[in-house]
Amino acid sequence: MTRVYLSRFLSICGILAPLVMIFFIFLAAHFTPGYSQINNTVSKLSEQGSPHPELMITGFIAYGILVLGFASALYMQLRHGFRAHVAWIFMMLYGICMILGGVFQDIPGGTGVELNAEGIAHNAVIITSCIAFLIGMWAFAGCVYRRPSWFGFTWFTIIASAIGLILSIIFAIQSYVPASGLLQRFFYLVLLIWIEIVSIWLFRLTFKKEPLAKTETTCE
Repeated sequence: MTRVYLSRFLSICGILAPLVMIFFIFLAAHFTPGYSQINNTVSKLSEQGSPHPELMITGFIAYGILVLGFASALYMQLRHGFRAHVAWIFMMLYGICMILGGVFQDIPGGTGVELNAEGIAHNAVIITSCIAFLIGMWAFAGCVYRRPSWFGFTWFTIIASAIGLILSIIFAIQSYVPASGLLQRFFYLVLLIWIEIVSIWLFRLTFKKEPLAKTETTCE
């Protein structure tokens, strides 16, 4: 029963993660004069020299910690096989990168600003987080496609990851044009919705007598 309660608790971490991230984005934006949800990226809320960087820094770190809980809950449910391990490793990497995204602050936006070591580190972990999350999604999709308890999640994940990949490419190309913040938010929204739905399903599965039915295949 201890394992069930732990899995349930970690699933709740996943449910809370998107809500916490959205809350801190709006909270930090409220206390950042002139900030635009359409034209400015999320990282601008915690950039070097911003009025209240501690708000979004807290948001990044809290979100990352909750994602680590979500990744653990996912692994406890999938349990076995190579793809289960890959999904867990890259989801954990995503969470760690989100924490580091808060630890390292981005450089202030605008022209004529020299990129420093901390700004480079921030950009590196954010890019790594996006790649890690997409790889984790693909591993998860391959892991659950034969599992009756996860029926429909393979195609849901493939579609969500495809949309996320397209949006991330568009954002990378257009990161210095108007509405870059909006493009980034669409990308993050896809990720947050995926985490929320999978976490709710994980929580639901903890109330079943057999979290992993004997008839289901492992993620070889």
